[in-house]
Amino acid sequence: MTSLPARLLGLAIRLSGRRRGLAEADRDPEAAVAGRPRPARPTPAMRRTLAVTWEIRDGFEVYRLAPRTGARAGHVIYLHGGAYTSPITRIHWRFIARLVAATGLTVTVPLYPLTPEHACADICAFALALYRACVEADPAAPIALMGDSAGGGLALSLAMQLRDGAGQAELPGPAGLVLISPWLDVTTSDPSQARIEPLDVMLMRPGVRTLGRWYAGDRDPTDERVSPLFGTLRGLPPIELFCGTHDILVADARRLAALARAEEAPLAYREEPGLMHVYPLLGLPESRRAEDRIRAFLQERMPARTDGAGGAGVTVRGCADRP
Repeated sequence: MTSLPARLLGLAIRLSGRRRGLAEADRDPEAAVAGRPRPARPTPAMRRTLAVTWEIRDGFEVYRLAPRTGARAGHVIYLHGGAYTSPITRIHWRFIARLVAATGLTVTVPLYPLTPEHACADICAFALALYRACVEADPAAPIALMGDSAGGGLALSLAMQLRDGAGQAELPGPAGLVLISPWLDVTTSDPSQARIEPLDVMLMRPGVRTLGRWYAGDRDPTDERVSPLFGTLRGLPPIELFCGTHDILVADARRLAALARAEEAPLAYREEPGLMHVYPLLGLPESRRAEDRIRAFLQERMPARTDGAGGAGVTVRGCADRP
């Protein structure tokens, strides 16, 4: 049964009118850029309890959060959601901070290029270059890819591109993937989504489809680099997949789970009845269950060996130097 906090949060989100901006397909790219909020950044409290560092890579900020002492050898690259158009939020940072504290792993968080100024080709190139930098910084440390919503789709696409070469010869693939309500098919064309949409308090198909076209850019929206649901899972590492039933993207999560069964790919699918988009990030009782599963999965995929303070990852400047 859906928890009372989850039901109350869903009602509050619906009453806020948050999804009205996605009700229409006609969206102005210039207005989207002009109205974009500033990205959230790690809070002073996070900087006091965690080792937080940062750098500018190819013109975009990249943060790294790690335990101050006793970091595990493994590394997570976290790709935030926001339909490839919106920046990272405080909700993301709180979730990431809890993840670091619970697992002892180092987490790299890129504030990657966004649409409509950039499209899939630019965003994937940035993500691939960041992955290579993390590997080169510590070749022995396993890397997991993780993301929510658009970031989940990007994480799966990145894993597929690494498997297939993608101009990044001799790069090891990720040790595992965690996909939270991933956006796997930017066409948003599954027929069952029409039935699910009235229950979804965050997303509506018309606006989401437009944002998908922005992301595709010159590529076909069904290109697996854009919509990884149209690719194959063969050769990928184990995947943990989470979605709620009150989320239009659950249709594609179910399709991915079915593809995994057909291809005998290692995927564990967790579907939560009555829960909204990206529910594992939202601090609900159901979220805590998901966090426990994510922690167990990541610790299973990473070695028990510990490194010194800060762990492995990209060489970065200290946050104290940040303007």
